[in-house]
Amino acid sequence: MDIKRILASTKTYVFLLILAAALLLYTAGVGYKQVERLYSSGEKVTHTLDVQRAIVELSSNFLLLESIQLKAQIQQDQENLGDMVIIEIDQGLERLQALTKDNDSQQERVKVLRALRNDMISELPVTPILDSTEVANKQPQLDRLERISKIVNKAQVIKKNMLSEENYLMVSRREEFTSQSFLTPLSSLLVAITSMIIFVIGFISIYSQKREITKVNAHIIEQNKKLQETETFLKGVYKSSNNVISHFEPIKDGHGKVIDFKFVYASNAIEEVTGSDQAENIGKTLVEMYPMVVENGLLDLMKHCYKTGESQEHESEYAFADSTKTICNTIVKSGGGITNTAWDTTNIKKTEKALYELNEELSLQNTIFKEAEIVAGIGSYIWYLDDGSVTISDNFYRLLGYEPNSFPITLENYRNMVHPDDREDYDTLCVETIENGTSSISTLRILTKDKKVLHLNINGRFIQIENQPVSVGIVQDITEQVKKDNQLIDSYDKLKLSNEELESFSRVASHDLQEPLRKIQVFISRIEDDARESLPKKSVVYFEKIKIAALRMRDLIQNLLTYSGIERQDGEFEEVNLNGVVSKVTDELSQLIKETNAKISNGHLPKVKGIAFKLEQVFANLISNSIKYRKNDVDPIITISSTQVNAQEIQEKFSKNFTAYYRIALADNGIGFAPEYAKTIFEVFQKLHSKTEYSGTGIGLSICKKIVENHQGHIHAVSTLGEGATFVVYLPVH
Repeated sequence: MDIKRILASTKTYVFLLILAAALLLYTAGVGYKQVERLYSSGEKVTHTLDVQRAIVELSSNFLLLESIQLKAQIQQDQENLGDMVIIEIDQGLERLQALTKDNDSQQERVKVLRALRNDMISELPVTPILDSTEVANKQPQLDRLERISKIVNKAQVIKKNMLSEENYLMVSRREEFTSQSFLTPLSSLLVAITSMIIFVIGFISIYSQKREITKVNAHIIEQNKKLQETETFLKGVYKSSNNVISHFEPIKDGHGKVIDFKFVYASNAIEEVTGSDQAENIGKTLVEMYPMVVENGLLDLMKHCYKTGESQEHESEYAFADSTKTICNTIVKSGGGITNTAWDTTNIKKTEKALYELNEELSLQNTIFKEAEIVAGIGSYIWYLDDGSVTISDNFYRLLGYEPNSFPITLENYRNMVHPDDREDYDTLCVETIENGTSSISTLRILTKDKKVLHLNINGRFIQIENQPVSVGIVQDITEQVKKDNQLIDSYDKLKLSNEELESFSRVASHDLQEPLRKIQVFISRIEDDARESLPKKSVVYFEKIKIAALRMRDLIQNLLTYSGIERQDGEFEEVNLNGVVSKVTDELSQLIKETNAKISNGHLPKVKGIAFKLEQVFANLISNSIKYRKNDVDPIITISSTQVNAQEIQEKFSKNFTAYYRIALADNGIGFAPEYAKTIFEVFQKLHSKTEYSGTGIGLSICKKIVENHQGHIHAVSTLGEGATFVVYLPVH
């Protein structure tokens, strides 16, 4: 075959042309098909990238929603970002489901993600989380956040699995693209270039997304770290808070009107404040748990807060099972519910009441003190010893003759008011007080505004006020007292002179008045001895009466001398055994006791401080009286007993200067006396019987009373006529 001819043949060129065209068409067809396949491969690669991007965005939204919940827990974020993220998650799920509709395994994973989305929605709170400054340990919220975290972790695992499968698809489709690129150089080149371009674009996109994901992950890790630190801090605040923090959801009727609130959350402090268990409140209504809120107005305020959004304050008393407490509530609207912070102000109220009462008491005392200053004629002062400043009370000004606060008081201008003769004492008082805090000078004379002389008694003491040395005290107007003291001194001098005259009278009475009585008795005795037989009977009777009258006169003088001499302390107070006193008296009265067949018994009697012979006079008079006023044909029986009693147990009124007394009772079975004479019998010269019935001067019991009182004791008698008498003597226990 001739090659040249063939090559030069037109048919050959046509054939070649046809062949070239065919080849061109074939190449173009192959190129077109390759382009189609390349486009299809590119679409698949792009589709894979879209799926990866959708997976990453969906995973990021899950993480973002968890972060928003943590942020809201800390900052009480009122922005509705959670709802926006939920919408983006829903859109992402729809987009991902559409992108993976030709991949059954990925479709199953999308279903799992949708289920996790529903779980996440169920764990989200209806309202924002509580204020971080008021939150204590909220275990339910922490548990909820932990469940959310687990859901997010599951979503991350599914994300990794989906990305792995998409990466696998990416590899297989790139291999398909590579195998197809060898069909024709141009197609291969175009496919390679296209593939390279797509790969580069895809790589850049994937790398960009990877960098973005890395940044997001780093940010989330840092945020989680901060959230953990914040959570630890909040737990500490929560545990240390004594406030009851509660969150409520409104309960509405068929018309949409709020009728009550349901407990959604309550901090554990509710147990200490109300006594009810924390878990017991959750899910219950406010009125069901605490019906008193209807009456005290808290429920109405919560309704008003929910309706208007205005914060409310409320304080009232609440009667719980074991106590009644005053609770203060702060009510705020948060999201679709109400948050109430309550704290126990019972102790604060008690303190406020105590302070109010103390203030009232101090105010009253201050008023009383001011009035007392005026009534008592006293004033008060505060003298700061370091700088010499002085403050005096209103009545001090009045004592000086001036209106209160009419001029500033100083040591110098006060010195000008001191009597010239007492200014040296005033200077001494100032020096001693500044050096020692006290002074030996206690009285000064002052010249008032009207130039009247005022005697002041000064009584001060040293104290520290805010580390300043201070002398505080009172001054008292003793002008009248000084006058009375002077009068008393004059009276004392006169009394002393009178006592001296009485002493002289006593000497006269003891000798000169008794001397004529003794002579009368002597001459009567001589007349009776010498002329008794020759005297008429009537004269003998007269002489007998004269003799008896003389004896009574002598006894009367002796008793008067004894009574007047009681005030003279003729002996020192010493320990006296009353058993010995009674024994000595019974010995002295033994003849009388024998003649009357009297029986005297005494238990153990105490030892007291006193003058022995005067106490003997007391018992001698009392025993003699009991024998004297005995019943006819009845032997006298006298019983002496003693007990120790506290002063407050003694009903009789007398000056009780000791905490305890000996109660010595002398009881007899004599004729007694009517109760109305119980005080009369102790008066001088008071006798209940005529001298013809019973002898005596009527001074004996007066002597007993005076002696007992001089021993700082008391004596009284108890009797019923015809049933004997009991004489009770109180002597102090030293």
